[in-house]
Amino acid sequence: MLSRITNAVAHPDHTVTITWSDGAQGTVDLTPFIARGGLFAALNDANWFVREMRILPAGIGLAWPNELDFSADGLRQDAFPHEETGEFNPPVAAACVGRQAQVPSVTPSSGGAVAPGSAFPRNPNLDP
Repeated sequence: MLSRITNAVAHPDHTVTITWSDGAQGTVDLTPFIARGGLFAALNDANWFVREMRILPAGIGLAWPNELDFSADGLRQDAFPHEETGEFNPPVAAACVGRQAQVPSVTPSSGGAVAPGSAFPRNPNLDP
């Protein structure tokens, strides 16, 4: 999806409220990362967590010193785990509002090929 962060506010409870360029806003809890320790252990200090957080150039993510960063797309997925998106596409739910998606069916017996009558046209030069 190539999400961009336009605003972010770090909180002492190790959450960050983020606004993305499409207007979506969500809160991400980073405590599961902090619990891993290692490089993430520095985030455990609540004052440092809040004080040192920065939005990366062009809104591509959030960062703390020592090259500790999180991508905007990864944070978006953490904030909205059920939002289905493609690399360059709008969320599927938004793209399909008011109409049914045309998804070709694939059957195991077809060896992964698209089933007849699907949304893909037949190519006489390639299809037997």
